[in-house]
Amino acid sequence: MPTLGQIEASEYNLLGAMSEDDFLEALNLSGPADKKKLFRKIQTQSKATTSATSSRSRAEFEKRIAMLPKEIQQGLANQSLQAVDTAYYVARAIGGSKVIKMFKDDDNKVVGQSNISSGKLEKGNYFLLYGITLLGAVGEGTDNPGTVNYDIIPDYVRNGEFEFKANGTVLVPNTSCEVFQTEGKDNFKGLFVLDNPKIIRDQQSIECNLEWSANAPENSFLKVILRGTAVIKA
Repeated sequence: MPTLGQIEASEYNLLGAMSEDDFLEALNLSGPADKKKLFRKIQTQSKATTSATSSRSRAEFEKRIAMLPKEIQQGLANQSLQAVDTAYYVARAIGGSKVIKMFKDDDNKVVGQSNISSGKLEKGNYFLLYGITLLGAVGEGTDNPGTVNYDIIPDYVRNGEFEFKANGTVLVPNTSCEVFQTEGKDNFKGLFVLDNPKIIRDQQSIECNLEWSANAPENSFLKVILRGTAVIKA
């Protein structure tokens, strides 16, 4: 029967050849140093497997579980909470404007216009922001943000800038809206994928502020979608 030191040092997965009783016996016979080395090896292998088999959003979330409050970690462990793919969105009319705040503290959930209230996540709801989608639309006289067909942002918005804030700090500083131009790319339409995904805490104000150089035409609309993985009740 191999020792924990031999299991840890081997290039092969010796655990696959052991019974549970063999492993427990090896565990009892080993010192703290060997137990720690084996734990680190299993942890590294687990992270590699997660990255290879999970969606990027889920994989990035699992890398950051240690950053969540202990009660959230415990809820995930005992399955009273679960991590799910989520897309929070807000759509707004922008006609006649060249500055817009997409999230506001007086927002309410309205199907087709917003699924987040007061510009913040509900208590206990933590969210790993994987990417931001920005889309534009032009409607007719009776249209509202929930009735138009959204597509790639128009040129005047693309040539503008946006800033994203959460957790009381700037997560994306003033950045060209060119990042939302996805024509010809193998990507969701209008999706800007973050190289460094961020966890957004509950009950913290979220801001996505945009500015461009000339007033938007009448009956123009924008929709921002925050894509990622959220913690909710199981």
